[in-house]
Amino acid sequence: GDLLDFSNLREIRCHATTLDRWLDGVLDEQTLPQGVALIRRLDTGAESLDFDPALMRRVIENVIENAGQAVSGAAAPLKQITVASRMVAGHAEISIADTGVGIPAAILSKVFEPLFSTRNFGTGLGLAVSKQIIEQHGGSITIESAEGKGTIVRLRLPLQPAAAAAA
Repeated sequence: GDLLDFSNLREIRCHATTLDRWLDGVLDEQTLPQGVALIRRLDTGAESLDFDPALMRRVIENVIENAGQAVSGAAAPLKQITVASRMVAGHAEISIADTGVGIPAAILSKVFEPLFSTRNFGTGLGLAVSKQIIEQHGGSITIESAEGKGTIVRLRLPLQPAAAAAA
């Protein structure tokens, strides 16, 4: 699926969606490793955004799967993933923070490259596909990480649909 998504950009089908309600539903469906807590801090209220719910679900699932793997491999006593949403300067921001092993500084710049992976399994396309989907929506994705302390992935989506932002 990731390989097909990466090689075939599909047209996004945006719908006005209440972000926090949608995100809460997506989070309800996530399966996390044993002993990992999921914390929700959803704060966009009734704000409605135009985005493709199926494609954005893929992004959230990719990032949470990576976070779960990082947290389950960490020696830290506190194993949690915190998903937060907020409004920031004309954008909706979703942040997904984990208390995992972190990403070494030497490879942080490579995490969005297609086929790049630090694991022996998977395709190495999850974050590349996620970046592509976010950019199709006119948004951005950034990652901050510190080895041994965890990672924060920030997804920013414009309040205006991608087509309107380009006009």
